[in-house]
Amino acid sequence: MSIKVITRKNQPRKVSIRMVDGSMVHGKVNVYHDEEVVQRVSDIFTKVSDPFIVVFDVTAEGKAGRVLIINKRNITWVSPLDDQA
Repeated sequence: MSIKVITRKNQPRKVSIRMVDGSMVHGKVNVYHDEEVVQRVSDIFTKVSDPFIVVFDVTAEGKAGRVLIINKRNITWVSPLDDQA
């Protein structure tokens, strides 16, 4: 029996996201991806082919600490809040 240890590097960046319905999402996105070279929040939208992003430590609709999986097509804009989380 072999055991596979999966480690996931985490380089979170704080963001504010405006959805197409006008709602706002505040949370963090991981800019580290194994497959693509991603160093900035904008790279998630220009270099990563996955149509979804994972946003964690989310504050939305009065609730905090949530995890959202958001379709990029439902995003109007994203604003990075700082260089590091």
